[in-house]
Amino acid sequence: MKKILLFALILTGLASCKQAADVPQIDLTLSKALKGNATLNEFVTQAKDNANTLARECVNLHEMAQEYLEVDFDSLSTEEQEKIVSLDYKYVEMWYNFNVKYTSQTIQLLEFLKDESIPKEELIDMSKAMAQVNSFVQELKDTYGQDLKLDPHPAPVQ
Repeated sequence: MKKILLFALILTGLASCKQAADVPQIDLTLSKALKGNATLNEFVTQAKDNANTLARECVNLHEMAQEYLEVDFDSLSTEEQEKIVSLDYKYVEMWYNFNVKYTSQTIQLLEFLKDESIPKEELIDMSKAMAQVNSFVQELKDTYGQDLKLDPHPAPVQ
């Protein structure tokens, strides 16, 4: 009986946790031609995984920031202000790191497109898949932004 009760409590706890459906996610179906090319398949899969990881991190950090969105920053203690600035910095840094990966992916994509040994059908399928990933990332930028804007007095970047 205790095991059943414990199991029920665990299930209830898991059910109350954030569902995967609450996090935006891109799910690509790769064509046979793309699946046949291990390099392109891995490239597209990695781009998709990077975008999905970014989405999860955006949602998690936005949830952490919710309690600070309506506070008067200047009335908070120094410790609380530092916590808010740290969270804001972490979010901006997350986007910066993603943009570095994204730029290297774009360069790699251009290299693939210049490679004449890759069949045109595979290049077209890869381009379509990457366009979907790019659209998803743009939706994340439009929805969540690249800055939480919690710090009302950001220091200028030098």
